[in-house]
Amino acid sequence: MSSLRNAVKRITHKERAQPKARSHLGLLEKKKDYVKRAKDFHRKEDTINRLKQKASMRNPDEFYFGMNKAEIKDGKHQKTRQAKQEDFDEAIGNDTIRIMKDQDLSYVRMQRAKDQKKIEKLQASLHLGGGAAASGSERKHTI
Repeated sequence: MSSLRNAVKRITHKERAQPKARSHLGLLEKKKDYVKRAKDFHRKEDTINRLKQKASMRNPDEFYFGMNKAEIKDGKHQKTRQAKQEDFDEAIGNDTIRIMKDQDLSYVRMQRAKDQKKIEKLQASLHLGGGAAASGSERKHTI
């Protein structure tokens, strides 16, 4: 008999919609939506309470060496510029810094050589196109 009962088509239960008079409020919140929203709210509330308790139990005389390299800007703790630079230097290492400086130096040398060639080329074109008048000697032949 139980197999016959399972064969009969069952009615699908439909969730009710938001009444027309309340349709301006948006979709009707279902229980699963409420449960999800409530759990999220309570999780955030617990976090805030835990932080409040931690702040109330804090020792005002507590000291960390990181405080030497920190400052407060707009009510927020931030590392000083010097501390950030030191952290950056430690992260990349001395070898990397040396390579970067060497690359910068070689780039400057390359640009200098390029500019020197450009100057030489311009001076050569000056000599071909009437450099004698520019040098101060007057022309002796006229056409």
